[in-house]
Amino acid sequence: MSDHDALLDTVLAYRRSKPLLVALDYDLFTWVERGWNTAPALARRLKLDARAVAILLDAVAATGFLAKHRNRYRNTPLGKDLLVQDSPNYRGSNLKYQEATWQAWSDLKGVVKTGRPKDGLLQWIHKGAFAEDYIKAMGDVAREPARDLAAKLGLAGTAKSLDVGSGAGSYSAALVARNPALEATLFDLPRPLGVARRLLSEHPFAGRFRFKAGDFLKDSFGTREFDLVLISNVTHCESAANNRLLVQKAFKALRPGGRLVVHDYVSDRGLTSPRFAAMLAVHLLVFTGRGNVYTLGQYSGWLRAAGFRGLRHRRVAAGGSYPSLAVIGTKP
Repeated sequence: MSDHDALLDTVLAYRRSKPLLVALDYDLFTWVERGWNTAPALARRLKLDARAVAILLDAVAATGFLAKHRNRYRNTPLGKDLLVQDSPNYRGSNLKYQEATWQAWSDLKGVVKTGRPKDGLLQWIHKGAFAEDYIKAMGDVAREPARDLAAKLGLAGTAKSLDVGSGAGSYSAALVARNPALEATLFDLPRPLGVARRLLSEHPFAGRFRFKAGDFLKDSFGTREFDLVLISNVTHCESAANNRLLVQKAFKALRPGGRLVVHDYVSDRGLTSPRFAAMLAVHLLVFTGRGNVYTLGQYSGWLRAAGFRGLRHRRVAAGGSYPSLAVIGTKP
């Protein structure tokens, strides 16, 4: 591939991703699996334009998630596994979230000029069905890293934990599964917390979850109440000043000897590697306005300044596409 072709491949990548996202947003993969497998049939069922649906499906078939024979479509094994709602490996919530935030990315040019997006994260969370897709998407992404992190923490003697900005509750679920004697409190805004309640209602240890509605920037975490405070994939949505505040509140909420675990994606000192972290920083710019991807040195500095000692870190999902880091400190 020539340099020019490589450049165009990067610039035109949206032409592969956008049709897939729109097809998923209309749940076309699920409807195809249920037998609505021609463009006219799908158009009638979903009240769409038949010609436009056909062009969209052909583009998706070209990417390998659908197969076409004459005028009929079927899901390929990959599409059936990941994009059909009934599949246990369904990842559609994440893609629906990506489609919803496309609008935010489209305003990048304006954000670079003003430094601020039109809508912040809280505004997005209160938009229609966005909150549920967003929380489910984050839960899907978190499932395996949560298990990895729980396995690396060592939870013997940990009786009570607090999950700050708990989202779908994947990390608390992993902690409780690892230590069935643990009582886990999930702390988040009322709407995300409602989604988590439903998602965790069938968990084998559902009786060990507690739910605390609140704003983690404004409301107290408690005083000397917990053995473990977890702040996972929250700090990248917040400013450095807010993160220092969260760490200080966690210190107050912990019993002596308790641990704070701050888990997130981390950038190198130059802020250009890994590539995922650099791209995530742009996403946070257009999506939250105040978030960023931080370095290990920054996290360590915040914990030391708050009074934590014995700092160490653990790599999480190191063999995956999106490795992350847990920074751990102990309250003296």
